[in-house]
This record gives sequence, structure tokens and C-alpha cells, in this order.
Amino acid sequence: LSLWTVWVIQRLSSLRSHLPVGVAQLWIVRRLASTTMTEDEKSEQCKEVYAHAGLALYWGQCLEKSLENFLTLHARASGECVTLAELDALEERVEAQTLGRLLTDTRKRVRFEKGAEELLATALERRNFLAHHFFKERAEAFMSRAGRDQMIAELDEICELFRKADVVASVICKALQKVLGISDELIEREFQRLAKHDDA
Repeated sequence: LSLWTVWVIQRLSSLRSHLPVGVAQLWIVRRLASTTMTEDEKSEQCKEVYAHAGLALYWGQCLEKSLENFLTLHARASGECVTLAELDALEERVEAQTLGRLLTDTRKRVRFEKGAEELLATALERRNFLAHHFFKERAEAFMSRAGRDQMIAELDEICELFRKADVVASVICKALQKVLGISDELIEREFQRLAKHDDA
């Protein structure tokens, strides 16, 4: 394998945040917290709200990572970045970008169908709302059981929106992976290698 191929495989495998294990880890943390903290019903429901918010933010970051991966892959495929040093510098730049900037840069390289474009635009709006306004604007709702139930339902909808948007971003990533000769098998193999290394 070329150094370039190894570089990309390592990034796609070690930064692969879409794995079900991420969701499982959140569930485990939530359950461990439940066994060590008070079993007061209100407290439990509050923790449920926080857990659902965390999972929604998690999927929002999955979307960001897919777009970052796409921009990096595109730079290589287009010849914008040739050396590993150039790729490292680009990776550092894109990882510092907001979701809005990542989408703007991606749109310069890809023309999405209307449905996909609307999905991504809505995901951006909801991600910004979740990160900057959700708990402030839902402060009154957070005070009651019914309000917290509504918050959980809203967070589940946001989470599903982010999942769908990430599917769109993942599709364009996979298309570039194929162009560059990077198979899912190679990525999985590298991921398993890194997982074994982490367990050691």
C-alpha cells in the first residue's frame, strides 16, 4: 500500500464515529449513572433528557466528520493535496471549520439533489439550534414531566435528522473512496488493528 492509502485508511478507521459502539457506550454510561445516583424519578428523567441530547450531538458530529473526510478525499482525488504534509495541513484546517463552512465547501464540489440539499440545510439549522439554543428555549418545559417528555421526543427527531444527513455525506465519501481504490475491507482491517492496539 502507498503511504497515501495508509494515511487515508487510518483516518477513516480511527475517526469512524458512526459505529453502533458509540451509541452503546452512551447507553452504558447512562445506565451506570443511573445505578450510582439517586433513583428519584425526576432526576432520572432529567438524565434521560441529557442522554438524548448527547446522542443527538454525537450524530451531529458524525455528519461533520463525514464532510471532513469528503473534503480530504476530494483534495487528494483532485490533486489539490499530493503529499502527506499537505493532507495533514488540510485535515487540520477542515477539522477547525464549523458545520456551515463544511457544507459550503462541500457544495462547491458536489451538486446535491433537491431533497438531499434540503435535508442538509435543515440539519445545519437544527444542529445550530441544539448547540446554542435548545436548553435555553426549553427551560420552562424542562421544569415539568410533560415538558421533559416533549424535549426527549424533539431530541429523537433531531437525532434521526442527523442520521439521515450523515447517510448523504457518507454516500459521497464512499464514491470518492472507490475512485481512490480504498475499499471498505481495507478500512475495516485497519480499524480492527487499531482496536486491538487500544486493548493492549
